[in-house]
Amino acid sequence: MNTKGSVSTMEEKTKKYKIRKSGNSDVTTIPSEVKEKLNLQTGESISYIFETDGSVKIVKAEEEVDVDSIVASVMSQYEKAIKDLVDL
Repeated sequence: MNTKGSVSTMEEKTKKYKIRKSGNSDVTTIPSEVKEKLNLQTGESISYIFETDGSVKIVKAEEEVDVDSIVASVMSQYEKAIKDLVDL
């Protein structure tokens, strides 16, 4: 272990980060190295995957498609054309 709280081997590197209180939540820092590895930008979401061996994996969350807003947008854009077709 080095003086900064990191454990290094040839295969892995571990850093410790404190959990802090923020209001009613516990928070920690996402290191820039992790953001880079996961291709994360500030404001994007992450997901926690709970593995059967008890470990937890952090991954970039997949964007969820809001089908309702897409349908509403299309309906709004083509509302007149759709009404004209219905009236035929």
